[in-house]
Amino acid sequence: MIEAALVLSLAARHWTDAGIIAALLLVNGLVAFTEEHQAAGTIAALRRRLATSARALRDGAWTSVPVRELVPGDVVRVRLGDVIPADLRVLDDAALEVDQSALTGESLAVARGKGNALYSGSVLVRGEADALVYATGGSSYFGRAAALVETAGTVSHFQRAVLRIGNYLIVIAVALVALTVAVSLIQGNPVLQTLEFALVVTIASVPVALPAVLSVTMAVGARKLAHQQAVVSHLPAVEELGGIDVLCSDKTGTLTQNRLAVATCWVAPGISEHDLLAAGTLASRAEDNDPIDVAVLATCEPPALHVEQFTPFDPCENARKPTCVAPMAADSRSARARRKSSPHFVSRTLSRARSVR
Repeated sequence: MIEAALVLSLAARHWTDAGIIAALLLVNGLVAFTEEHQAAGTIAALRRRLATSARALRDGAWTSVPVRELVPGDVVRVRLGDVIPADLRVLDDAALEVDQSALTGESLAVARGKGNALYSGSVLVRGEADALVYATGGSSYFGRAAALVETAGTVSHFQRAVLRIGNYLIVIAVALVALTVAVSLIQGNPVLQTLEFALVVTIASVPVALPAVLSVTMAVGARKLAHQQAVVSHLPAVEELGGIDVLCSDKTGTLTQNRLAVATCWVAPGISEHDLLAAGTLASRAEDNDPIDVAVLATCEPPALHVEQFTPFDPCENARKPTCVAPMAADSRSARARRKSSPHFVSRTLSRARSVR
């Protein structure tokens, strides 16, 4: 209807009214475009911080290539800390662990081996392997999920409310304009005068400044959220967020930081909490970037003992190898093995032998 009012103003040669209406439409469009363009730029900058290159086997040699140039059939090498550049299939018989919290919300890393899939956007937190690219871009697991979100076409509560108000105003304006034109024609008024009457009724029935006011208001809200490190990519989301009564959200990485912490220790009789944590720190290693190891090491400083042997935790080898072998004390010649595993496995091991020599 605002556009109709603009057309009527031009037809009636009311240049001032036409200029005001055109300016309001321009302001509304510019505000919405500017805010969403800035948000898109921020999101693009965040995406550029992800993996932009990958180690791929080209012409028999390992070469660093841009991720966008990977194609199905390429062989890539992924290492500890790498962001998986595409959907991969593991080729090596290696024990890997992948952080898929950004995709699935799982707080702990997931074990992966030969033949298993590594999804684009996840992070390798343990191991190194060669893998075969089988899907990239929009064909990847993450790409398909993103495409579903983009094509959902959800209309926000704010948009529905504005459309509902607009529909009421259109019906009222059309009825009043039709009545005005009919009365004017019956009275034999000139066509130009009839258009002027229709223009007055149209402008009076439609709040011409409403879109501009709403866009500016939401833009102010988006700027305030930006100061809190929140990126608003769609302006109506500001009003939608303000009208939430119950929020159903994935917890890991959204409401929490996806970081484990030691809260309470359950110890057997005769064992102190400090002894348990000390043994746990010796069986943990910060450079492995394991979330459980990081949580244990953040709780207690490891004893000043020389570790004679350390075996990274591996579910397949856990039954045969201790995690850590270190002296019982700084001045002791006897060594004690520390084993890290699930409680039921440790208790079963201790039931067979009270000590490991």
